[in-house]
Amino acid sequence: MPLPRRSGSAFTLIELLVVIAIIAILIGLLLPAVQKVREAAARSQCQNNLKQLAIAVHSYHDVNNFFPPVRIAGGDGWATWCVLVLPYIEQQNIYNLWDVRLKYAAQSQAAQQAQVKTFYCPSRRGPGGLSTAETFDSADNATPPPWDSSGSQYRFSATNNPAGSLTDYAANVGDFRGTANNTGGAWFNNTSNGVLIIGQVTSTPAQGSGTNATPIPTFRGYVTMAGVSDGTSNTFLVGEKHVPQGAFGRLKAGDGPAFSGAWTSYCGRIAGIEDPLAQGPTDLLRSTSGDAFWARKFGSWHTGVCQFAFTDGSVRAVRNSTDTTTLRWLSGRADGNVASLGN
Repeated sequence: MPLPRRSGSAFTLIELLVVIAIIAILIGLLLPAVQKVREAAARSQCQNNLKQLAIAVHSYHDVNNFFPPVRIAGGDGWATWCVLVLPYIEQQNIYNLWDVRLKYAAQSQAAQQAQVKTFYCPSRRGPGGLSTAETFDSADNATPPPWDSSGSQYRFSATNNPAGSLTDYAANVGDFRGTANNTGGAWFNNTSNGVLIIGQVTSTPAQGSGTNATPIPTFRGYVTMAGVSDGTSNTFLVGEKHVPQGAFGRLKAGDGPAFSGAWTSYCGRIAGIEDPLAQGPTDLLRSTSGDAFWARKFGSWHTGVCQFAFTDGSVRAVRNSTDTTTLRWLSGRADGNVASLGN
C-alpha cells in the first residue's frame, strides 16, 4: 500500500518577504533605543572618570597643599598633571616608571606610552592610541587635518615629542585673557586665572635646563583651595577636551602626549569669550583670537553637552549652547563673578 503523504505548508516568496520586512522594521525601531542605552552607559562612565580625576586632584592637594600644575614648568616638556595624579587613581606602577626631574623626552618609552583607561571617554575612544611623533610650525593652523608640517619656523621638534599615550580630559587653565584686567593671551603662563595652571619653580637646577637629561628644579603649584574664591562649586576643575574627527593624536589639535608639558593644550583647555564649547566632533570653528584654534576648547562627543568636574568634586553636564560670558565666569577662580548654569 502506498504510504500516506504528510500534509504541510511552506512559506511563499511573498510571505517570506513580509517576514523579512517586519524584522527589518523591528531592528530599525530597536537600534536607536540600543544606541541611546549604549551612549547613556558611555556618558555615565565618562562622569565616573571625571569624578575619579577630581578626587585624585583633591588628594594631591591634601598631600602637597596646592593643586597639581597643568605642567610643572615652561614649554620644555616637563611632566603634566596627568603624571602627578597617577598615584591617586591607582596607577602607582605607571608613576614609578617616571622620573619627574627629567623631561618627557628623557623618559622610557614604557613611561611615555603607558595607557590609563581613566583618561579616555568611551563615547570618543578607548585606550591604545598614541600621539604622532611630528614636527609642526605656526603655519599649520591654516589648513584642516591632516596638517602640513613643511614650514620653516618650527615651534616643536619631533625629537622632543616622541609618541605617547593620550587623554580626553583637560585641566581648567582659565580663559584666554588670564587675569581679569588682562586683554592679552596669558592663559598659558603663571598669570592664568584657572585652577590647574603652570607650576612655579622654587629652586634653580645646578646645570641649567638646556637638555632633556637635566634634572628639573623643585616646583610647586600656584593655586590652593583657598585661592578659588569664587567658590569651588562654581569653578571648573577638569573637563572634556575638544578633539575634532580626523585629528586624534595630532599635536596641533592639542591631542599631544598626555604626559608631556611641551604645550599647555596637550592636557589643558580654556573657556570664555574667545572660546565657546565645541558643538561636537565635527566642530572646526576656530577660537576668535590666538593661533591655537581648536586646541584651546573644551568639548565632548556627547550630544548637546560637555561634562566637567567642578572644583568641589561634583560632576555636571554643561550645555554646548552656554554663553561665553558664563563660561568665562566658570573658568575663572577669583574674578568675583558667580555663574548660574540653569540646568
